[in-house]
Amino acid sequence: MAKILYVHWNEAELEARVAPLKAAGHKVLGHWNQEEHATIGKVLPDAVVISLDRLPSHGRALAEWFWEAKKRQHIPLLFAGGKPEKCEETRSKFPKAGYCGTDGVVEALAEILSVGRNR
Repeated sequence: MAKILYVHWNEAELEARVAPLKAAGHKVLGHWNQEEHATIGKVLPDAVVISLDRLPSHGRALAEWFWEAKKRQHIPLLFAGGKPEKCEETRSKFPKAGYCGTDGVVEALAEILSVGRNR
């Protein structure tokens, strides 16, 4: 299956969120630490899932960083969860990214990977 980077700013919650993706056969790298960004760009994933449930501004900043380099611009982004007002702000910055609820990540990711959606 696909290599997925899943970003959620809470280590304890992250394991529960990546479990369905692993069960679906994906290789998942979870990222939760705001202080460590250096290793994220070393191995390019097939898609990036960014949770908007915690620290949505940090998630948007990471998405901007991810798409600022041409070598990463082809990688689809999927934003998951979040309060409606925070999602609207993110949608205005990333209109071509995918969006879903926290429980719909596996299905939304399958759709994004099948069409190669990106910015």
